[in-house]
Order: sequence, then C-alpha cells, then structure tokens
Amino acid sequence: MACAVLFLAACSPPMTSDRDAAIEDTAARDVAAMTDSGVVLDATSAADATATDSGVVDARVADSGVAPCSATNPMACAYRPERLFGAQPVLTQMLSYTDATGAMRTFEVAIRRPMGAPQPWPIVVWSHGGADGIVNAGGVGNEWSRVFNAGGYLFIGIAHAPRSEASRAALCAHVGITVAADCARFKYLHWDRPNDVRRVLDWLDEQSRGPMAGVADVRRLLYAGHSAGAGSVSMVAGASREYLAGMPRTQPDPRPRAFIGFSIEGPMDDGFTDASFAAITRPHLSVTGVGDRTPESDPAQRRRAFELMAPMNKFRFWNTDMASLHATFDHSVGPCEDYQRMRGAPVARCEEFYLWMETTALAFADAYVRERPEAIAWLASDNLRTLSNAAVEWSRR
Repeated sequence: MACAVLFLAACSPPMTSDRDAAIEDTAARDVAAMTDSGVVLDATSAADATATDSGVVDARVADSGVAPCSATNPMACAYRPERLFGAQPVLTQMLSYTDATGAMRTFEVAIRRPMGAPQPWPIVVWSHGGADGIVNAGGVGNEWSRVFNAGGYLFIGIAHAPRSEASRAALCAHVGITVAADCARFKYLHWDRPNDVRRVLDWLDEQSRGPMAGVADVRRLLYAGHSAGAGSVSMVAGASREYLAGMPRTQPDPRPRAFIGFSIEGPMDDGFTDASFAAITRPHLSVTGVGDRTPESDPAQRRRAFELMAPMNKFRFWNTDMASLHATFDHSVGPCEDYQRMRGAPVARCEEFYLWMETTALAFADAYVRERPEAIAWLASDNLRTLSNAAVEWSRR
C-alpha cells in the first residue's frame, strides 16, 4: 500500500498485497484529483506545508486564490497537519507483568515510528478488537498506524495475548465467576486489556527516562482502539464495567490525555450500562455509524455512549451510510467494498469513509495531544459535514 492515508501524499510504505495495490491506485487517483483542485500540491511540498489559521487550507493554496472549504470545494475542508511524514521499519518488544492471579502475563507490542518527524514524538497507543487475543503484534493497527505516523505520532500497537484454559479458570476465580459455564462465556480480554495498557504506559515511562528520553513525550499520549479495544479505551478513560451483574468495576489510568473509540461499545454491550460512561471526563471521540453492527452490538447502543459521557470535550462521528460496516472503522477495506458490490453501488464510496475518519482522528489528536489551535478550530467547525456532503453527523458536547 503506497499510503493508507488518502488525503496525505507524503507517506509511502511498501506494497504488501494485491489488495494494498488496489488501494494504492485509488489513493493515487484521490491525490491526483486533489492536486488538480489546487488543494494538495506534490508530495514534497505537502510535507513542508503549513496550515492557515483555520487548519483547513494550505497557506500557499490560500495565497493562490483557491476557494476555502465549501460545498463546491469539499476537499479543502479536510484537516491537514502542519507537516506530513512517512514511517520507519516496525520494531517489536515483549512486555510482562504479574497479573491479578499472581501469574506472569507476557504480550508483544509493535513500535511504529514516524520518519523525519520532530522529536519528542507524541504517542498513540492502540488496542485491537476481538475476544480471542492475538500473539503477534506485527499487524495490530497497521492501517491506523500509517495515519498517525503521517501526522508525526509514535504508534504503539498492543497484541493482547490469549489465555490458556487454566489461566482463564484462575482469572474467573479471582473475578468471582464460580460457574464453569459462565467462565467459558467470560470474555477475559475485557479484564486484560486495561491491565496490558497500564503495563505499556509504565514501560513508556521507563523508556522516557532512558533510551527514549527526548525521543517520545509520554506527557502527550492518546489511547485508541476498535470495538472491544474501544471498550478498553472507555475503561481506561474511567468507565465502569460489570463482569458480574450488579458489581461494576473500574480500571482507569490518569496518563492518557485523550481517547478515541472506533466502533465504541455502548450501554448493554458486554457489561457496560447507562451509568458506566458518566465518569469519562477527559476528551473523547466516538467514531461509529448506522452500519456498525455485530451479532452482539446494535449501532444505536454505540451511538448512545457519547450522550452518556460527562459533557465537555466530547465528540461523535456518526456515518449515516449503511456501507460503513463494523470493519470499516478498523480501516478494513474488503467488507465495505463487498457490501457496495452486492448492492450495485460504487466501491469508491468506501475510500471516502476513510478520508472522513482519518481527517477527524488527526484533528482530534492534534487538538488534545498537541493543543494545536488549527485543530481545535477544525473540531469546532462544520467542515466535516461539508467534506462528507452531510453523510457524517458531527456532534459536540
């Protein structure tokens, strides 16, 4: 894939598959169209570009007389970071800690570094979805890492490791689940993810006093995840969860400045209730939509999570197109394209979804991690609505 970031011309990791090649071709067409419109220049000049005070249009574009964000020039409505960067080769690291049962838990993280970005880098920590766990961190958050690396962020992808049967039984006993059938249904990663994150944040703190001193800034950190990973995001942000009915537990950590939940789990999802979300007081962005359905979660539940959080610095991205499927918010191309083909609709629509999500995620990160005024202004604007031709409902509270 030449670049998963459809509106950023500067990142160019190598192609890895036929699917990536197809995305490369689409991205190239998008960049070419944007260049023709005068919004994006060539890759070199894009990397050196600075934004206007609105954070929407490159300063030289504004000087050239090209129209600002409008319905007739929607690509000018995309948020653009001050500069754009590529990605360095991926590194991995094994981390361990003693879990609540007294056993040693070990898991892998992928370390994805921006190429040429000024240091110290702000940090994004990412949790994947799914209930079964992942051993190898190499593919965790791969597409989203390219987005955040392009924005100059260090990206840490966590492979939340599975448990053995004996380890599951020990955790059930600790939590208070005494019936074997209930233990078999218990989604143990809901417990493990926030604790794995705590270990990652401790490790980053340790590294910031050693090899990463002056390289990465642990004081400027965002935690994000998809689906069940977004459930962990909510918990680390302060939300409570009932592993046993009527017994809410919390696992917050004060270190992240802000949070993004892609396909956020809402009330009635795996132990979350209406009362769970009020404790989320730090900045949070929910990214979901009408097609974001799984066998266990309804889009309406995901939508409500935003409404139940403490007000101030809360945002909701709600895609009103049914083709915005659950996997779409994990930046996965295939399911959306298959859905479009099935209903005889253009597959290029899926690429538009990624553009809308990418620009919103980077604006939110830059606003609350970097405190960039242009990003704050973008979040407060209606640019996303114009960019998406009102396909995205953008809510703030």
